[in-house]
Amino acid sequence: MRERRQYRRVNVSFPVECKVLHQRGYFYTVSKDLSIGGARILSDKFLPKGNLIKVNINLINRVVGLKAKVAWCNKERIAERYSAGLEFLEMDEGDKETLVSFLSTVYHA
Repeated sequence: MRERRQYRRVNVSFPVECKVLHQRGYFYTVSKDLSIGGARILSDKFLPKGNLIKVNINLINRVVGLKAKVAWCNKERIAERYSAGLEFLEMDEGDKETLVSFLSTVYHA
């Protein structure tokens, strides 16, 4: 079966701060994998497909802020959590450079 992703993903776990746009309050979770085009996160709450989310990913040397869309959300088999795929929509050039640099370092580690 051929991989459909445009960007290679790296298995990394970092703190992630999320806010569903047009709703109050942030929720905190962790990433499970990350690429320049998206991420998979774990969440205690269900995130409907298509929801727009403001995401802050705490990388080692900087917080990367971006806007993402929920591509999918599935209940985990064992835990009372959800695994959600996020597609990155918008990020400023500085955050993009930080993310590319981080991923490049991890790819070659």
